Amino acid sequence: MHYGRCCLDDPPNFAKAIWEPGTMVLPHNRETLPLGALLLLLFAKGVQPYAHVAVQSPIVPLGSPVTATCTINRTGCIGLEEEDIQILWKLDDEYLPDPQQNNSTGAISSRVTVRSFNRTMAILSCYAAGIGIPQLMGRVEIHAGYPPSKPSNLSCIMNLTEESLTCTWSPGQETYLETNVTLERQRSRDGALPEKKPDCAPLKGQNHCTVPRELLNLYQKEVIWVTAQNALGKSESEKLCLVPMDAVKLDPPTIETIKSSSLDGGCLSVLCRKPREGTWLSQLYELRYKAEEDAAWSVISSSQSPDVMNRSMQIKGCGFLAARVYYFQVRCMKEFSQGHWSMWSPVITFLTPKTAPVGKLDVWWKMDQQGSGKKTKVQLMWKPMSRKDSNGDILGYLVFLITGQGQDGVMMLCNTTKVLCDFPMPPRAAKVYIKAYNAAGESPATDVVLFSKQGLPPTSIRAFPKDDHSLYVEWEASKISVVRYVIEWYRVSEQASCNISWKTEVGAGTSSLLQENIEPFQLFHISLYPVYEDAVGLPLHTEAYTKQKAPSSSPRLHLKSIGRSQAEIEWNPIPIEKRHGFITNYTIFWKDSKGWVSYAILDASSRNFLIKNLEASNIYKVHLMSSTAGGRTNGTILTIHTTVLTDTEIYIVIVVLFLVFTLTICLVLTIYFKKHQKMKNHFWPNVPDPANSSLGEWMPTKLQEGNKGFPNTKDSNHIITSNITILDREIFKKPSPTRKGDISAQSPQISPGSSFQPNASDRLQGFICPSVAKMGENAQRPSYMNMNNTVQYAKVIVDPFRGQRVPTPLYLRSDSTQPLLCDMSPSPKPYENLWFHGGSQYFQEDAVFQECELSLMDFPLLQGLKIQGIDDLNDSHNFTTLKHNRN
Repeated sequence: MHYGRCCLDDPPNFAKAIWEPGTMVLPHNRETLPLGALLLLLFAKGVQPYAHVAVQSPIVPLGSPVTATCTINRTGCIGLEEEDIQILWKLDDEYLPDPQQNNSTGAISSRVTVRSFNRTMAILSCYAAGIGIPQLMGRVEIHAGYPPSKPSNLSCIMNLTEESLTCTWSPGQETYLETNVTLERQRSRDGALPEKKPDCAPLKGQNHCTVPRELLNLYQKEVIWVTAQNALGKSESEKLCLVPMDAVKLDPPTIETIKSSSLDGGCLSVLCRKPREGTWLSQLYELRYKAEEDAAWSVISSSQSPDVMNRSMQIKGCGFLAARVYYFQVRCMKEFSQGHWSMWSPVITFLTPKTAPVGKLDVWWKMDQQGSGKKTKVQLMWKPMSRKDSNGDILGYLVFLITGQGQDGVMMLCNTTKVLCDFPMPPRAAKVYIKAYNAAGESPATDVVLFSKQGLPPTSIRAFPKDDHSLYVEWEASKISVVRYVIEWYRVSEQASCNISWKTEVGAGTSSLLQENIEPFQLFHISLYPVYEDAVGLPLHTEAYTKQKAPSSSPRLHLKSIGRSQAEIEWNPIPIEKRHGFITNYTIFWKDSKGWVSYAILDASSRNFLIKNLEASNIYKVHLMSSTAGGRTNGTILTIHTTVLTDTEIYIVIVVLFLVFTLTICLVLTIYFKKHQKMKNHFWPNVPDPANSSLGEWMPTKLQEGNKGFPNTKDSNHIITSNITILDREIFKKPSPTRKGDISAQSPQISPGSSFQPNASDRLQGFICPSVAKMGENAQRPSYMNMNNTVQYAKVIVDPFRGQRVPTPLYLRSDSTQPLLCDMSPSPKPYENLWFHGGSQYFQEDAVFQECELSLMDFPLLQGLKIQGIDDLNDSHNFTTLKHNRN
């Protein structure tokens, strides 16, 4: 543990220097002494001031220089004789640069100067730096501020209610130092020495002081002033000489009643009551008032003081408007302008009575000429009557038309609460006049002369914004005498109808400020009409914005035409409501698939643009930017694709293709008509119709004559039957075990409802029709029971004609369970089965098959079939095949 050295500047700082960490530390090359030995050594020599810090003054003006010195005695401190000591300075926590140090054998001194002391309070410290930590040698506290300013605006008020005198003043600049302020008084006597009176000391931070009644002489003159003093100086205010009763401030009076005079238009009488204190004093009164919509007050002063014995005061005033709300207040002071005005009384509200409107209306009109002999449409417009002239709420307006003399020549056109009237004007009408009315009466008539003659227009006009909600219009005065100018303006819109505003300026004026219905970012159309004594001049027009910004949208692009190297783009103008300013220009950009961007700047009136030098069969992205004085907006992107060919080339290709197609059609039609029959037989061959076939004319005798050709008739069929095969095959049936001689054992049994089915390996072609030979009476009948199998009765096979593919089979009838070529069923019902009956029934059954044989006459090809009997079937057990060939 290290202990500090003995370099102390006074005994009270001894303990602090010893125990303060890091302040005084012994050098490392010496032996550390025990604490008790060090204390004994110090007190044995006695405590002496071996370090001293001095300044010129601890309180200095703010911003002035400060010089300080620090002196350390070597002989009085242990261990400092052989060490090199450097003195350091600190101002609060900041080291000061470039101190001046003087080292001598007995002492070390240092001097430092702060050129501008700009702190109200700071601590300046001196440190000795050697081998160890810098040690504090001494410190001094420095204060800075300003000398007191001269107090001003000293005034005193005598309060009769509290019976005290209160004086106030302005202290002036802040001093930042401890300053003593006092209110001093002296009694002033003519020819005698002034008498000092007790001072009044205000509380800290207050700028007023109250002298109680017991220290005052109400009717004696006193001199009063304020003194301020601190370490840097002293100042006094101007002296105020007064009598306390001359500084009286009374309580405010009160307003009792307000009355209007019916005889004197616009005059009021206000009755005021004196304040409770000081009624025995003569007083002056002041009345102020203002209308409900006014900002400033108007003041009426009483011409004379009220009677001392009378506690009320009456004040009259004129010029008040009818049907208006007014606010009133009153105050008072001691007579002859001695003392102070009292506070204003509470506000009293009063409504003046209504009267008939006064003044005339400001009128303007629009005329629509429809030709000679017809009535002219007139729109009469007027400004609402001002509040000053209305004298109450306007209930409506009356418009009259004078067409002749007397009461019969007056016709009412409108009775309306609006500020316009539309009516047809007769050709010979004299004039129109208009009145306004309220609950008290009507205003004087305002005559309107509707001029039909048109005069000269103004020379020039221009408009520019004054702020966001007003436009300033200027024009050049006309050389002809002008009675007045009428300015019309309205917001331009494509959606809503325009709402026209207008105002009138005297003929000598050359400018006007438009503030009604003016909005920023909207286009306004302005017209100026000169009105002469006998005519209305033609208007002059202009347009203006109060403020501009970027359009809310940009035009949408449309592709008008496109080719191999160019494309034409078109667009519609931006709606007026979305422009928000005058369009200065358009900029069109196009970018190819490689990212190369090109652009062109166009006029504001442009509606299309032709993009040239494009690459064939390439994709481009195009967009349009619209610019105003307030900004710019980009539109949507249009993607276009250039073609491979030009329009001319495409036209030529289309023409060539059309010609080729036309020639092809003509060639096909020519070939078709010349080779019609041949092409028809080749592509659409005749299909044989069995109902109209020539085979039906063949007779059996013709079949026996041999091979003969078909007659060459016009209706003969071109399809030639090459062969017909008739197959007869034994139909085997197992004989009945009971009756061996029964013919049914040798004949096929075909049961009713069944069909005959040959073997699958055999191919049956031709027709099969059963027949029964003549038998004796004792002979057994063959069985006519149908087989359960099916039989294919006939199949006609033809050869193709000239290699033509013919559907196979052409005539096929198979899988039938009905008798061939017979209308009657071969399967009789149970009660019609004749095999088990005799007599004539047998021959009736046989007649059925004879009829079947006769039906073969309808089929010439089958007439040659030889039907075999039962006996032949038993011998051969097969069918006989007959072939007939025809070449």
